[in-house]
Amino acid sequence: MALAVITLAGATSCEKELEPYSNADCYLNFRFVDSKGTDYQNESLEKTPTIVETPLLYNFKTHGSIQGDTVWIQAKTVGFVMDYDREYALEQVEVKDADNAVAGVDYVAFDSQEAQRIQVVKAGESTFLVPVVLLRSTNLQAKNVVLKIRFKENHNFKNGFTMMQTRTISFTDRLSKPSVWDACGLNTIFGNYGNTKYQLMIDWSGKPWSDEFIQEKYSQDKDYLSYMAQIFTKRLAEENAARQAKGEDVWREEDSTVVSFTPSRPEL
Repeated sequence: MALAVITLAGATSCEKELEPYSNADCYLNFRFVDSKGTDYQNESLEKTPTIVETPLLYNFKTHGSIQGDTVWIQAKTVGFVMDYDREYALEQVEVKDADNAVAGVDYVAFDSQEAQRIQVVKAGESTFLVPVVLLRSTNLQAKNVVLKIRFKENHNFKNGFTMMQTRTISFTDRLSKPSVWDACGLNTIFGNYGNTKYQLMIDWSGKPWSDEFIQEKYSQDKDYLSYMAQIFTKRLAEENAARQAKGEDVWREEDSTVVSFTPSRPEL
């Protein structure tokens, strides 16, 4: 057993029940990190449970033709760091009034050999990534599916802090407005959102335009967004001209609104 001891970041006096310094037991927690990279404490999560309840979002439609993909969720151990690999267990939690994911259909079942091979805390690790393998089932073409997971106690680990035991993933395979579209003010760059427009952006650029992609460009390279707006505007004009030359209609949304990349005025 390694001598190093890892304590829960920012643990408060009200969380002494885990007693990582004197307790030989080891515990598992999911990590919740703010925009500055600082871990939330269990006490803070109890006051703002929406942080825990807000699902991670995934859309197969923005990831090409892949039939399965892995979502990686941050987690950490509390207790002694070991010099050998340790398996951990996961289980699904049913969410009331939701379209819950089906094991073996919408995701790789946690008790399958495939999943159990990768549900491991490596020797010397105190922070690690939990892999959840999503499957591109036909269910996802008609709805958003919810997969809420939690740690399950086994011979290696016990459950840690109450608010850090579950994470939720919402995933689909249909076009939907990125959750960060409004927050990043994309209406003032690409014009009002539309499903047809969104699909054209993906097809013409070869980029996913997922929440993660948009946030990265918005925070690190806003000029790229403006540049792509110019590219899309030019491409739209060329394609509309070609379509009309063949007697076809210009690109339109499902409600017959003409697709346009003309920026909207910001709300005052």
